[in-house]
Amino acid sequence: MITRLLPVVFVIAAIGLFAGYIHPTYTGDITTVSAEIENYKLALESAERFKQKEVQLASEKEQISSDQLLRLETFLPDSVDNVQLILDLNSLAARSGIQLSDFDIAQSEEDENSFDSSQLAPQTPYDSLDLSVSAVGSYPAFRTFLAGVENSLRPLDVVEVIVKDSATGVYTYEVTFRLYWLR
Repeated sequence: MITRLLPVVFVIAAIGLFAGYIHPTYTGDITTVSAEIENYKLALESAERFKQKEVQLASEKEQISSDQLLRLETFLPDSVDNVQLILDLNSLAARSGIQLSDFDIAQSEEDENSFDSSQLAPQTPYDSLDLSVSAVGSYPAFRTFLAGVENSLRPLDVVEVIVKDSATGVYTYEVTFRLYWLR
């Protein structure tokens, strides 16, 4: 009788061992760890693709001349250098025959409105600010100055121009520029 009962006890013990220890361990801890391993494998693959792309871009950057890189940095700066910008505009104005004064820098309204209340980050990849300047000079000199601004590498827009009348032919101009740079 014991010889017939012993296999049944072993089968019940095996089922209990499977249900109590092996099955929960296999479906719980091992499944979680397997999912983490897969996530890490995906992250490693992404990191490897990133390294390859970084090497490719670095080699492409090395092929660009230093003069071209300097022009690109001038055109797409990653910050705004207010002092250098004012010096550049003043130099351009002096070459054009006008005199600049009353520089005023303020955050642009466009930039203030570019934030969405549901998001913490701004929606645009660039930043901007407004630079207001007073200029005094003749109309042809002012046109020459604006042509120089238009042909400069610096990304800026003329947002507003106010001309104050003069009987002498020397006018006072209030000009607002919008400057851009990458975030």
